[in-house]
Amino acid sequence: MEGKEIVVGPPLTVAGVTLIPVTKVSLGCQRASGGLYFFGAKQPVAVVVVSRSDKRAFRISGEEFSLEQLIKEAPGIKEILGELTPG
Repeated sequence: MEGKEIVVGPPLTVAGVTLIPVTKVSLGCQRASGGLYFFGAKQPVAVVVVSRSDKRAFRISGEEFSLEQLIKEAPGIKEILGELTPG
């Protein structure tokens, strides 16, 4: 049994720029050799950078991608972005 979910972390503001981490959390368990094993992992997948004039999303690889795509992957970020209106 295994489950994966994209999770939006709490925003962090430094010097007027807000960073929002986005991670993939994987949890699972397996039966093997008469025992039950649990495992988990948390991997960064993206970061959103919000300044006074702009909102931009970046994959961990550094590639910029659209906020619309990120909202599809992590719907929970839409509410946070709505609270952080630039300008």
